[in-house]
Amino acid sequence: MPSDTMVDGIVDQALDAMKGRVDAFHSAVSDAEEDLRTFLSHRRGSSEFRGEQALIELGPFAVGRIDPERFAALLGNEGPLTPEAEEVIELAGGVFEDFAESAEDLLRVVVPSGGDLRDAVKEALSGVGRVFGAARAVELARGGNFDPAAHNGLLSPLPFRKWHRAERNLAPPLIVEVEAEDLFPAGLGEFLDGGVKIVLVVRGRTPPAPLARLITPGTFVMQTATVADLEKMAASMHPGVALVFDDARDSQARFYHDPERGSAPWQRIHIEHLPEDPDVGRGRRDPTWLEELEHLRMLSTPPAGAAAGAVEEGLGQAPEAPTSADQLAAWLLEQTDLGGV
Repeated sequence: MPSDTMVDGIVDQALDAMKGRVDAFHSAVSDAEEDLRTFLSHRRGSSEFRGEQALIELGPFAVGRIDPERFAALLGNEGPLTPEAEEVIELAGGVFEDFAESAEDLLRVVVPSGGDLRDAVKEALSGVGRVFGAARAVELARGGNFDPAAHNGLLSPLPFRKWHRAERNLAPPLIVEVEAEDLFPAGLGEFLDGGVKIVLVVRGRTPPAPLARLITPGTFVMQTATVADLEKMAASMHPGVALVFDDARDSQARFYHDPERGSAPWQRIHIEHLPEDPDVGRGRRDPTWLEELEHLRMLSTPPAGAAAGAVEEGLGQAPEAPTSADQLAAWLLEQTDLGGV
């Protein structure tokens, strides 16, 4: 089995391959933190400070003509922050700062030996959700609408099931280290939504196609021993899950399923390697992994009569069916060779 140093290297490469998604989330958090600082500096300022700011914004024309304090009061319809609202905003600011200091710890998840993969991912996403909850709390506090009884939960880890659509689209990737014996990924399906990307770095020999059960029309799914392949998933607009093997073994399938490659499963799946005689070691129930491998084979097999090259070219699909008598006549003419008439 590869050393810890080698696995650490794979994890670092995986984070680098997903850098665009990581940076986008970092940028959003930094912008929120900066906006919060600016807001507090203005709201905490004295009336004199707000008047000076208004005078600067009005320019030389205002000198001697406009009372800057009255002007600031006229346009600044927000009153001073209540102590409760200020406390909420302070706590939210702390959440943003904590993320900036420990982002790598949040995005890198280690499943303890014998642990539950789904639970580890669920907990990690809830930790990331603290940022989204804090942002919601700030907006409520700024508008004077924060109710401790109803909204205090926003300042705690926010479960993935409570994330909004925009939050799911902005989600940073998770890089998850897991032992082969603890690799039960079927439970990850509930988290594959929006822009969520989960990379599983697995130590040891696995069943041939453990991710086959997660293949759905709108999900990017990959098994690979080449970390650079993750760039395909990083560039995808779809949620995704990838399994990176710590070694390229003949007993493990390597493939990817890209929703953008076609409308049929066999068009979307690219097979790099399928094991002929998979051997997953002791302790595995044959029917389970055999079904996963057969499921992958079935999905990736073109139907009889599919045109050559259809996987890449998007050909081999049946013509669109006509929906009326006139359309039927036109369609029949299109299908008929009248060159010799």
